[in-house]
Amino acid sequence: MADSQNLIMVVVSGRDRPGIIARFTRLIMSHQGEVLDMEQASPHNLLGLYFILDLSKSTHSPDSVIKDLLFEANQLDLNLDFRSFSPQDLRALNQRSLYVLTHFGGTAALAELSGILADQNVNIETITTAAHHGSRSMEMTIDAQGVSGIDRLKQRLMVKSRELNIAIGLQKMEAYRKNKRLIFFDMDSTLVDLEIIDEMARRAGVHREVARITEKAMRGEFDFESSLIQRVALLKGLGEREMIELRESIPLSPGVEDLATTLKYLGYKLGIVTGGFDFFADHMKGKLGFDFVCSNKLEIKDRRLTGKVVGEVVDGAMKARFVNQTACDHGILLDQTVCVGDGANDALMLSQAGLAIAYNPKKGLDRVANVSMGRSPMTDILHLLGITEEDISDALACRAS
Repeated sequence: MADSQNLIMVVVSGRDRPGIIARFTRLIMSHQGEVLDMEQASPHNLLGLYFILDLSKSTHSPDSVIKDLLFEANQLDLNLDFRSFSPQDLRALNQRSLYVLTHFGGTAALAELSGILADQNVNIETITTAAHHGSRSMEMTIDAQGVSGIDRLKQRLMVKSRELNIAIGLQKMEAYRKNKRLIFFDMDSTLVDLEIIDEMARRAGVHREVARITEKAMRGEFDFESSLIQRVALLKGLGEREMIELRESIPLSPGVEDLATTLKYLGYKLGIVTGGFDFFADHMKGKLGFDFVCSNKLEIKDRRLTGKVVGEVVDGAMKARFVNQTACDHGILLDQTVCVGDGANDALMLSQAGLAIAYNPKKGLDRVANVSMGRSPMTDILHLLGITEEDISDALACRAS
């Protein structure tokens, strides 16, 4: 490794224009130098550039290289600052623990979240903003190397996001850089803005009884499978016509149609993975143009529910297996999958996804997720995937035509 005499940090500032990087790197090559790290930002044509220069293989003295860099900067009407860079500094640079923190709040949110980062000894390396589909996001690259526990940091950020009622995401840089290709959604209270079984119970006149079982299940007195079987039994006799009427009136969560249109246009594969029912999930799959569906099958005879579920119940474990198997069948890494859900039944599939989104989550789900969205528009997911406003506009224009 080069010693401190051969490592130099160069900071460049001034008015940006095309060709600056080319001019500096050609000069560095002529001195047999090597750029070990580089970062640039150019907001409103104002250049902020730094690079770490290794001169250990150069036949020229560091002073000679600095002199030539200063001359080049003067020709370009730029300002240059230098400082020596130690091997210890370089090791610290290479050992950074980088995360991408995305939030959808304004200045108040920035003040609160940056305060948490400071308390946790987290350094903010870059901040960028973007406007997409009527929302504005702010994205920070942060170095969490000095954090005693990343889970503690994530929990503090998630709690603050609930207090501020904003969407927030925390992703490891390595996972963030991997293009996502496969996205799975829970259905009830996620893709659609209600719990379908509750609406079925109202039409069957057993809403109070079904709600009582649901409440017991949430207290842990029943597992998901037992509670589902008991609730479906209460729906015996509900007619197919009533279910069709319900199916046609189900409200989608805000932004779902634009989200699905954009993702399909860009080549993503989409799936519904739900503990709800095939009668509704299959309809949603066709309506939104999804590729996969995994749901519970209701038994219907003589155009009425028998009160039974056919086949294996889709619980949390089944959801996770379906996500895993679908990704494997299509040769897609789990790091390239996204899962979106709202309840405890989604925890297993969220915990294995590259991007796990807790949408308007029940208590505790954001502990296994790296994004918490509240009741934000579903199109905010596009920010988290790095999809541009231009991509969204092209997709929607294609749908319109």
